[in-house]
Amino acid sequence: MFYTDDNGNVLNIHTELNDAFDKLYDILDKMTPEERKAWYIKGMYVKPLKYMQEIDNTTYIIRTNFNENSTSTVYDTVERITSKEV
Repeated sequence: MFYTDDNGNVLNIHTELNDAFDKLYDILDKMTPEERKAWYIKGMYVKPLKYMQEIDNTTYIIRTNFNENSTSTVYDTVERITSKEV
């Protein structure tokens, strides 16, 4: 992978991220179109976040789901939950 400036000159930019993308492109390039499609579809559906924490012999399991139509941010929700009086 390479980058060019506005005049078409190749820029010498090399990062770990570029290396990771190059490896990914090599892997995808060796796949058949069907394998590549299956790889993309598998990556589209992220597993829900699940967090487990034990406090005083009680195990708390936190799972998340997100409302795509929500007007509040995750920050707003955490702020609301943590500011409630117990």
